[in-house]
Amino acid sequence: MKVIPLNCNHCGAPLEVAANARFVTCGFCDARLSIQHIGNSYSTEVLEDLRATTDQIARDIKEIKSSTAIERLDKQWEHQRFNHMVTDKHGGQHLPSKGGAVFGGGLIVAFGLFWTIMAFGITSAGRMSGAPGVIGIFPVFGLIFIAAGVFNMFRIVKKADAYQHEQSNYLRERRRLLEQSERERSSS
Repeated sequence: MKVIPLNCNHCGAPLEVAANARFVTCGFCDARLSIQHIGNSYSTEVLEDLRATTDQIARDIKEIKSSTAIERLDKQWEHQRFNHMVTDKHGGQHLPSKGGAVFGGGLIVAFGLFWTIMAFGITSAGRMSGAPGVIGIFPVFGLIFIAAGVFNMFRIVKKADAYQHEQSNYLRERRRLLEQSERERSSS
C-alpha cells in the first residue's frame, strides 16, 4: 500500500495517508479532512469548510433561481402589458382605463346624437321645401356614430377589466415569489 505524506489543513500536523484514501481524520486536532487529488499533487481541506462553502453555494443558487423567476415573470408581464395597450387616433399607445373609455365613447355618442338631430332638422326642412329624398340618409350616419361610440366604449371597458385582472395576477405572483425568496433567505 502506497502512503503519501500530507499536512493537516486545520492545524498543520504531518499526516501519512494511503494514496487511494479520500477522507482522513487528523490525529492531533480531530479535524475531518477531505483529500484532494489534483494530478500528482495531494492536499487536504477541512470538511467543515467544504460544507460551509457548499451551503453558501446552495444559498446563492437558490437566490439566483428566485431572482431569475422574478425576472422571467417581469418580462412575461411586460409582454402581456404591451398586448393590452390601446392605440389612440394619433398612433400613441396607452393602457386602457374605464374612465377614458366612458369619456371617449361618450364624446362619440354625443357627436352622433348632435349629428342625428341636425340631420333630422335639415331633412325635415328639406322635405317641407320639396327637396329630393337623398337628404334622408344623413340621420343614418349619426346612428352609425352612436353605435360606434357605444361599441368602442364597451370594447375598451372590457379590455381595461382584462388588464386589471392580469395585473392583479402578476402582482400576486410577484409578491409570492418575493416572500418565498425572503423565507428561503431567512431559513439559510
